[in-house]
Amino acid sequence: MRRTTATALISALAAGLALAAPAGAAAPTTDLQPQRLERGPDVAGPSVEDGVFVDGGRRVDLPGNDGAVIGDTPTGWVVGTWRTNAVGERLGGRVVKVDTSGNVVTLARRVDPMSLVLGEDGSYLVGVLDPSRSRGTVTVWGVVSTDASPSGERGFRGYPEVLAVNGVKALIRTTTRTFWWNFARDEVRKPLTTKPAGPANVQHDLLQTFTKDPYLGGCAQVVRLQRPATVRWRSCRERVAAFSPDGATMITIGILTDGVGPGEVTLRRTDGKKLATWTTSWFDGWRWESPEAVLLDVNGARTSATVRCVLADCENATDPVKVQSP
Repeated sequence: MRRTTATALISALAAGLALAAPAGAAAPTTDLQPQRLERGPDVAGPSVEDGVFVDGGRRVDLPGNDGAVIGDTPTGWVVGTWRTNAVGERLGGRVVKVDTSGNVVTLARRVDPMSLVLGEDGSYLVGVLDPSRSRGTVTVWGVVSTDASPSGERGFRGYPEVLAVNGVKALIRTTTRTFWWNFARDEVRKPLTTKPAGPANVQHDLLQTFTKDPYLGGCAQVVRLQRPATVRWRSCRERVAAFSPDGATMITIGILTDGVGPGEVTLRRTDGKKLATWTTSWFDGWRWESPEAVLLDVNGARTSATVRCVLADCENATDPVKVQSP
């Protein structure tokens, strides 16, 4: 049974895992092969199992046969759902809202659900429905209301992408700039930076930028979102894949990683100090279960599973299944 979720509430302490490396110890490197790991607790919180939304005793049928919970809202959950074929390819995709009564309302169709961004307070979902267009339309849904129609939209040149949503503002990057769009007033602020940008954490004032296109020798930088000239970390070999919710750590991968997914994932403090490295055949996802525990979607040599790691202490959070070819 496949079980996936984008957020979870279980504490790492409940799993009995160590929270810190000994002082002065080198950052550990751990090869993850699910068939060699012990089975720990399930990933807690709402999840999608074989196309069914599960939250405790609540079960709600969804379109598609696979999916993931994108996040919570004050009136329910935003869920991505899609069909998966025999070789694991995603076919189609939509985003739905499951309210507290179990009603399902479709917010967007024919999208990559995991490319859309839910605001920090859960009130707005923002994304680009057709990112292949040079002049893409950034669309906003007010997910607290029961009306599934878009509550705002605007076209931007340069293949726009949404990095973060804070209140009624969306942080958007294009090929030439990164800027705030206040969608309540339909106002665009002057660019924060004209450099290529990556993940952001608004609450903790974090943004990744590149000195220039990494395929042309550019390096990655972690900077202050409000003052992008202030550099906290720089690397010409790795880039940020995600910041932790508390802003203390980040997941980094190879700077030119593309395609099926990296074979190595590193956990660092946001000042760059290496805390742990995990390796396997390839990873196709990662997220935080708590500020200390990372959930990794691991595809090993023989099996795949979602693996919970706190530094070098790792355990399966789902049952291992036979790995599929990428």
